[in-house]
Amino acid sequence: MASGVLLLVTRPPSKGLGKAAREGFAVAAKLAAELDEELSCAVVGEHIDAAANEAAERGAVSLLLLSNSALSAPGDTLTAAVTEAVRTTDPRVVIVPRGPDALELAPRIAIRLGGSSVTGVTEVRANSGEIEVVAAVFGGAARAVYRFTANGPAVIGMAPVLLEPPERSASRDTRKFIIDIPVIEERVVIIEPALDVETSRIEDARVVVSGGRGLGESENFELIRTLALSLGGMPGASRAIVDDGWAIPSEQVGLTGAIVTPDVYVAAGISGASQHMAGCSNARVIVAINTDRDAPIFRYAHFGIVDDCLEVLPELIRLRPEVSTSE
Repeated sequence: MASGVLLLVTRPPSKGLGKAAREGFAVAAKLAAELDEELSCAVVGEHIDAAANEAAERGAVSLLLLSNSALSAPGDTLTAAVTEAVRTTDPRVVIVPRGPDALELAPRIAIRLGGSSVTGVTEVRANSGEIEVVAAVFGGAARAVYRFTANGPAVIGMAPVLLEPPERSASRDTRKFIIDIPVIEERVVIIEPALDVETSRIEDARVVVSGGRGLGESENFELIRTLALSLGGMPGASRAIVDDGWAIPSEQVGLTGAIVTPDVYVAAGISGASQHMAGCSNARVIVAINTDRDAPIFRYAHFGIVDDCLEVLPELIRLRPEVSTSE
């Protein structure tokens, strides 16, 4: 009978595990402890040494290392590689950290190995020995609980979660296995690869300040950018004002935009529709500013200000005078 929990780390940055992988590690470690089963980690990509070392130091009992330049991009070769890693380990549960790879790999692995898959998962737990996961449904308006009944592995594609991985320790014992995966012919040819640009991502920000229609007009979105800068964070936006051109698509927070898990999320002039809250409800602290005291956002907020955000935002900016608005 299959046993154990396997974390898949695909295409990691050269400096080690990324934020999403650490979140996935935290989920996998917690579940393995609840099941009293072994935690393994497959690290797949081109430059994997730092990520593999970090995974070992955080408590992976077994490491499967799959290194090849052909594994630096999504596609059939990457799918074949991770499928072989899962087949070799024969785990009960496979955790795929959030990101594009989760959306592509989780269902493909499951179908190839006779398992089942759920993506966009916010919680994984063991209930009387059964694996349960929680994921958003109906555009984030509700959450559903799923149980796995297929004979193959339960392959779980994660959404952002607020869990911290085990502390690093160089004294941990880890078994390492190198798996040689042959390169196969890709059915999809990448004509022009995406630019490899090192840039800040709103998903990684510790503070996000978002604005909505309550800003009144596009020029007022500069207040959002200024406050975000003064707090060392990044600006966000509701879909409504992105559609209107007030903010750029990469700043959109919500079900069809970025899903963020900052320490602090400030929502200014945002009503709190379920689609938007699906993108920010896992923030540690939510601060809402809205003139409507009955706005849905206040059901989620830890702190609320019932007032015009155009009056409140300048006051908050003044509390941080050491930061120039021209930076």
